[in-house]
Parts: sequence; structure tokens; C-alpha cells
Amino acid sequence: MKRRWRKKHLGEPAEVNITAFMNLMVILVPFLLITAVFSRITILELNLPTPGTPGQQSKQDEPEKLELEVIVRQEVIEIGDRKRGLLKLVKLAPDGSHLQQVSDMLQQIKARFPDKTDITLLMETDISYERLVEMMDTLRVARVEQDGETINAELFPAISIGDAPPAKLRTAKRNGK
Repeated sequence: MKRRWRKKHLGEPAEVNITAFMNLMVILVPFLLITAVFSRITILELNLPTPGTPGQQSKQDEPEKLELEVIVRQEVIEIGDRKRGLLKLVKLAPDGSHLQQVSDMLQQIKARFPDKTDITLLMETDISYERLVEMMDTLRVARVEQDGETINAELFPAISIGDAPPAKLRTAKRNGK
């Protein structure tokens, strides 16, 4: 008799109760969606400097173009034109005021050359990544107050990155000689 009961009991499919699991999912899914961090990846397109071709330099009928470059060294930032030379030398300050001086100079250059969008950023080998990023931000946009509001004005968004040339030796002037 026991055998018949076991066979009869084992032959029936078991009923699966998933209501507790469904209740858990109803609560868990919205909670996970609300607490999920949606990250936004920002990509900057960078251009490597191209070597000048000799054929372009021989044309004298073209107006001389501004080839703006910023060289970041350990103690100074050099802002200059590749053809005309150094425009401004900014000493690094521990409080970060050098970035505002660079931004002011670039705003003056942008006012004179409004169509210019490219700039070359040259870095010495031992410059930290944080300084690279803050310089790129300084070169791309400037915070300007207009009608009582602070807006971001575009400076030079097309940034080319390269290695800085070796520093020229600067000697102090001798007194009396």
C-alpha cells in the first residue's frame, strides 16, 4: 500500500510558488535603476602636429598665419607663435593664478584672430597628467562674465599635443659689466 501512495505522489508535477520571488523583483529592479550611476564619457579629439612642408613656406603671396603654441615647462608656461617667437612667459604659481594669466593672454589673441581654432600644446616629459588636463581646459574655454552671468567662451578647441623642445638657457644679466 505504501508503494502505491509513493508512486502516485511522485508522479504528479510539483507546483512552483514564485510569488515571493516576484515580490522581490518588483522591489529590487526599481531600486537598482534609481541607484545606478549613469556615466557620461567625454572624448576630446586631439591632433598631432604635422611637420611643415617646404612647398608651403616658399609661397610669399599668402598672408603669414598665426601658429599658436603653448609650451608647459616645470617652472614656466611659454605662449608663442612658431614663426614670430615668444609672446608671453608665465611663471607657475602654487595657487593656480598662472592659469588665469594664460587664459587672459589667449583671450587677447582670440580677440585679434577670431577665426583661429587650433593650438599646439607642447609638454616637457615630467609634467603630471593633472597639469596636462588643466592646461587643455584652459586652452579650450574661458570663463567670461557677460551681463552678470558667467559663461564659457570658446577659445581654441582643436588642440594638438606634442613634446616640448629643449629649454633655451636663460642667463641672468650681469650688474656693471
